[in-house]
Amino acid sequence: MISRLYDKRKNIWYDTDEHQIRAYEHLCANRRAALFLGMSLSKTVVVLSYLYDMHYREAAVTRTLVVAPGKVARITWPDELETWQHLEGTRYSVVTGTAGQRIKALNADADIFLVSVDNISWLIDVLSGGKDAAGGRKMPEFDCIVIDELDLFKSRSSKRFKKLRKFVRPIDYRIGMTGTPRPNGLTDLWAEIMLLDDGERLGDTWGKFADKYFTARGNGMIVYEYIPKPGAAEAIARKLCDIALTMQTRDHLKLPNLITDDIELELDPFDREIYDRLEKEYALDFFDAGGVTVKTSADLTNKLLQISGGAIYEDCPDNRAPRVWHEVNTVKIDALRDLLDKHPDENFIAVYQFRHEADRIKVAFPFARELRKGENAVRDFRDWNDKKIRLLLIHPASAGHGLNLQFGGRRMVWFSVTWNLGHYLQTVARLLRRGRLEEVYVHRLIVEGTRDVRVCRRLASKEDNQTFLMNEIKDLRNKYGGTKERTYGGFA
Repeated sequence: MISRLYDKRKNIWYDTDEHQIRAYEHLCANRRAALFLGMSLSKTVVVLSYLYDMHYREAAVTRTLVVAPGKVARITWPDELETWQHLEGTRYSVVTGTAGQRIKALNADADIFLVSVDNISWLIDVLSGGKDAAGGRKMPEFDCIVIDELDLFKSRSSKRFKKLRKFVRPIDYRIGMTGTPRPNGLTDLWAEIMLLDDGERLGDTWGKFADKYFTARGNGMIVYEYIPKPGAAEAIARKLCDIALTMQTRDHLKLPNLITDDIELELDPFDREIYDRLEKEYALDFFDAGGVTVKTSADLTNKLLQISGGAIYEDCPDNRAPRVWHEVNTVKIDALRDLLDKHPDENFIAVYQFRHEADRIKVAFPFARELRKGENAVRDFRDWNDKKIRLLLIHPASAGHGLNLQFGGRRMVWFSVTWNLGHYLQTVARLLRRGRLEEVYVHRLIVEGTRDVRVCRRLASKEDNQTFLMNEIKDLRNKYGGTKERTYGGFA
């Protein structure tokens, strides 16, 4: 990796950071590599620098497929390619748009192809056909794959994981990138690492991995939870210390302070009665029509979180759209209004979980703009960073990865907090990243005595466990120099 980077757009030279050089060298030393790097540690430019050299200097790779979240594939990767001078001349194609437009992009004269996670199943189906039926041209074959936000493939039962697992087998060079490798627990790691090493480190089947490192808690064939055996985290870290490079953001970058402000709210007696009735009776009727009936504890938690947010969907057995929701309180809408009034000269990002939350926010605040999809996302992204949007609404599943939103404002409001640690950390990192000088405020609207409190506690526990894994791998690499160490305690 070159020692100095030139930003063509800003006309500024940057000295390459030591952590960027380490990450680049890790890729050079491992054809199968995981970069477990914290947010804002320049994973994208490091990987692009590596790909440039592999394509145009070493001639070791002919075609690379980059799989990334939709907005990241459309905005972030092309933006990086057009920013840095040393990447000039890279031939790339963004596989997006209609099916016809995607086929045309696949047939482009390019070396790097960018595709969204949502389109990966479609792309694999097209490539498995061998030729484009419309043009008769042979579809490109790939000898390198980069999976940006590897944790999006953590579900071993998902269609996209199953298809990608077969697709990557003949691909020699593989890179997985994420700052949140185990957002929900150690079980997330099996599918992620399988895509990189075909099961060499953690076992080639889920059953082998689960039996070795976990105790199953359940009822017969139904498993409720996989509980790590004593020493499992350390043993798994040792298995991964050669393929995975881990770095925590604050160990390498000077970032502004992150101030988390939990705003505790209370329901009035009538609204509390609605919440308590559903929690106790698993049912709720509305005055006009319709109602809610809960059958499982997971569904109950979901419905109670909706009530904390101020509205709830009624039962819809035939999945009609749009779904009907009923407003039950305005506690969080009022709290959001207070924040906007308290800071009249600042712009805010509001993070929502349920569709009705975004709908209600837009009614209460007509100037709010929701981050859109497709080409409109580029305009919204730029308008926010140009400070033209007072209140930007985002959902963490679609906007929580890869977007640089640090220039439009410094305040984020979690209207409802997510259970998903990866979504939470990645979304906060849209503001807390390189280039931000002022402190960042994260306001979390928490209704006392509700599931909101439980979600926040669970997030804190998950973050502690993930930090332990990242540090364990780092310590093992420092001790053994990234070589394979196959045993730990009672684990073979």
